Amino acid sequence: MNLSDKSYIELIELLDRLVENNLSYDQKKRLESLLSDSDEARRIYVSYLDMSVSLGYYADECLACEEKDENNKGLSNLIDFVQPLIPVAALVLLGLYLFFTLPEKTFWSSKKTQPIAQTLNHNTPATIDLDHSAKPVVAILTKSVGLRWNPATSTYSGNGSAIDSGNFSFAGGMAQLEFIQGATAILEGPFESMLIDPNSLTVMRGKLRAHVPKVAVGFTVNLPMGKVIDLGTDFGVEVHPEGSSEVYVYRGKVSYQGIDFEGNEVVKELSSGEAIYLDSFGVLTPLDMPTGNFAGSADLASRSIENANRRREAWLQKSKKLSSDPRTLLYYGFERHDAWSRVLKDETNRDNGGGDGAVIGCKWGNGRWPGKGALQFSKDNDRVCLNLNQPLKSATLMAWVCLDSLNERGAPLVFSRPHMEGAVGWSVNSLGKLVLEIKAADSFEKYESAVAFSSDKLGQWVHLATTFDGDNKWVSHFVNGRSFSREKITQAESIVLKKGLLGHFQAFPNHNPNFSFKGSIDEFAIFDSAWDEGLIRELYEIGCPVD
Repeated sequence: MNLSDKSYIELIELLDRLVENNLSYDQKKRLESLLSDSDEARRIYVSYLDMSVSLGYYADECLACEEKDENNKGLSNLIDFVQPLIPVAALVLLGLYLFFTLPEKTFWSSKKTQPIAQTLNHNTPATIDLDHSAKPVVAILTKSVGLRWNPATSTYSGNGSAIDSGNFSFAGGMAQLEFIQGATAILEGPFESMLIDPNSLTVMRGKLRAHVPKVAVGFTVNLPMGKVIDLGTDFGVEVHPEGSSEVYVYRGKVSYQGIDFEGNEVVKELSSGEAIYLDSFGVLTPLDMPTGNFAGSADLASRSIENANRRREAWLQKSKKLSSDPRTLLYYGFERHDAWSRVLKDETNRDNGGGDGAVIGCKWGNGRWPGKGALQFSKDNDRVCLNLNQPLKSATLMAWVCLDSLNERGAPLVFSRPHMEGAVGWSVNSLGKLVLEIKAADSFEKYESAVAFSSDKLGQWVHLATTFDGDNKWVSHFVNGRSFSREKITQAESIVLKKGLLGHFQAFPNHNPNFSFKGSIDEFAIFDSAWDEGLIRELYEIGCPVD
C-alpha cells in the first residue's frame, strides 16, 4: 500500500530514532506495523539505512584522510563531528545484515503475526518486494461513473485511490483525476494513458478535458505526434485509435508542439474558441469549435448522481427481498430513520421488534448514497445493543462499512458476550485483517484473513462478509464480494449473538472492553446458513455505490 503524507512523516521520525538507538517499545511496535503493512515503507526503510551506512563510510574516509595531515587545524572539530556517526553506522550495518540474511526473523515479524502475503495455503512463505523504484503518487481518483477497468489497472479500489506513475487505462465509463500539482482531468473511456508525473501524462486513446488553475500552469498532455502545453486554461483532447488527435480550447491558451511526418517542427498557439485536428502523420488542420464535445466536472457530477439513484433503486428492491427471506435472521438496512431515533429497526420485523437494536451514543449520518442513512461511530462508548438468542450451526455475517481509522486496538464489527459457549466476535484487527473469534468449550478460537484493509481503503465503503459453516467445518472471509481466505474449524460447533453489540468490543481476550468502531456502518445482516461466493458477490454488486 502507498503511505499517506502523515504516515510518511511518522515513518521518517521512527527511522531517525532507530538509527539513533532511541526507539521505545511502543515506537518499535508501530514501526513493525508500518513495515509489515506497506511495500513502500519497506523500500523507504532499506533506502534510508543504505543512506545512513553511506554517511558512516564517508565520515570514516574523511577522518582517515584528515589523520594523515598532522598540521590540519580543524582535526579536532572533524573528529567531534563524525564520532557520533560511527556507532550509528555499525548499528545500521547490523540491521542491513539481519534484513538480508535472516528474512524469516526480521524484526517486524512475530509468532502471533501471519505472513504478509497470506494465501489459502498457510505454509506458503511470505515474500517481500525490495524493489527500490517506488513510484510516486501523481494523482487522486476523486470521482467515477460506470468505470470498467482494464486488467492492468484493476488494482485501484475506487474513488479516493492514490494513483502512481505508470499505465492508467479503463475500458469504459468516466473518471476524474486530480493531479498532485493542481490540474483536474475528466477522462472518458475507452481510455489508455501513461501517467508521467504530477503535471503531465501521455494519452494513447480516449477523451480528456483539463481544468488547469494558475498553480498548475504547464500541465502537459503528450499526443502521438506532439504535445499540448497548458498556458493557464480549460481545454479538451481526443486521441483516436489510429493515432489522429483533436485539441479544443474552451478558455485561456495552450501551445501545441509537434513534428510532422517529414520531420518539420509544428508549433501552434491556440486561444479560447480555437480547435485543431492532427492526423496520424502530424499534419495540422484548423477546426470549427464544437459544443458539448467533452464532459466537464458538472457533467460528471450529474451523471454520478443519476448513477447513484439508479443503483440505490436496485438495492432497495434487493433489500426488500432480503428482509422477507426466511434465511435472514437479522437485517438492518439503516433506512427511514429519524435523526433523533434511538432504535435501529430490524427490517425482518420478526418477534414484534425483538430484533431491533438500541442505539447508544452513535449519530445518524450519510450512507453510501446521497440521502441514505448510516450510523456514525466516533466515541469509545458508541454501540448498538442487539440480541439473537438462538445458536447457529451455520451463519453468514455481512456489513457495509466505512472505516475512518485503524489503530492498535482494531475495529469491532459485532461481538457477543464471551462467557458463553459459541460467543462470537467479528472485527478488523490492527493489521487490517478480518477476524472471527469464537469461544469453544475450553478455548478461544481465532480465524484471520489476509490483510484486507490497507490505508487506501480507509474512508471508503467496503463490503465485508464472513461465513461459519459448522457442517463442513470452514470459516471463510470475503471482501468486496471476493473470497479472501478460508480456514478449517478446529473445535467450535456453533455461534451465538446473545446480548450482542454492533460496533463495540465485548471483553474478549486481548481487546479493550470499552472501545468502538471508528467510522460508519450502512448495512448489517445475519443469515442462518453459510452463503457461497456467488450469493455474496451478488450482495456486493447490487449494493455497491459505484459501477
